[in-house]
Amino acid sequence: MQHRRRVEDRPERRKHYRAGMEASAVIHASRVALKGRIIDLSLGGVRVRRSDDQAPCPAEGTGVMIEMEIGGRGWITADGIIRRCELEEIVIAFAPLVAEVEDVIEDEVLAAIEATRRPRMIVVDRHADRRRRVADKLRAAGCDSFEASTPLEAIDLMERPRSHIKGVAVSETLTQTGANEFCDFVSQTNPRIKLALIAEALADGTVDQPIERAHRISERISTVVPPDEDTMESSLRGFVDSVSDGV
Repeated sequence: MQHRRRVEDRPERRKHYRAGMEASAVIHASRVALKGRIIDLSLGGVRVRRSDDQAPCPAEGTGVMIEMEIGGRGWITADGIIRRCELEEIVIAFAPLVAEVEDVIEDEVLAAIEATRRPRMIVVDRHADRRRRVADKLRAAGCDSFEASTPLEAIDLMERPRSHIKGVAVSETLTQTGANEFCDFVSQTNPRIKLALIAEALADGTVDQPIERAHRISERISTVVPPDEDTMESSLRGFVDSVSDGV
C-alpha cells in the first residue's frame, strides 16, 4: 500500500520529463519483432531508432509490447500504442505502467536529467598522479569525474546502473589493450559518449593517427612535462564544451 501511495503522489510534472539515452529495445507488434536503440524515454512513452529497416512498419494505433534494457536491471516490458512508425524510428505511447516498471523508468529518466546538469566523465590512465590531476580539473570545470586505471575498470563504471557517462578521457598509453582498441569499443557500444585523448606531448605525430582519422576524438588533453596548466586547462575546457554541446 505504501508503494502504491508513493506512485500516486508523484508530482504530475515528472510525467513530462524526457531524457536522451542509449539502450536496447525490442518492439513486438503482431508477428513482427522490431529491434532498435532507445533515443529518448519518459513516463509517457519512448522513441526508438530502428536497427533493422527491413521489417514493415505497423500502422499507427497498433498495440505493441516493448522490451527495454534500462536501469541495469535486465529487461523490463511495457505495453503501448504506436504513435508514429518510419523506416528509421518508432514512437510509442505507453499504456498505464505497472508500478515496478514506472519506478524503473522514472529513476532512469531522473538520473539522465541529473547527468546533463553536471556531466559525468571517466578518466582512464594507468599513471595515478596524472589521472588524479585530470579528474580534479574536470571536477573544477563542473563535471562529476571518476577514475579508472585500466579499460576494464572504465567499462565497469560505464555499465553500472544509471551511470549516464557523457565523456571518457583516454590515455594514449594503456594497459590490457591499446587506446585505439578501447576507443573503438566505446564508440561502438556507447556512440553518444564523447572521447578525448590524454596526450603526453604537444608535438605532431604523438597522437595515434588511426584514432584521429576515425574522428572519434573530440579533444586532445595535452599534459606536457613540465606541466603547462594553461594548455591543459584550455584543452579540458574544449572537451567539457564538446560534451555539453552533445547533451
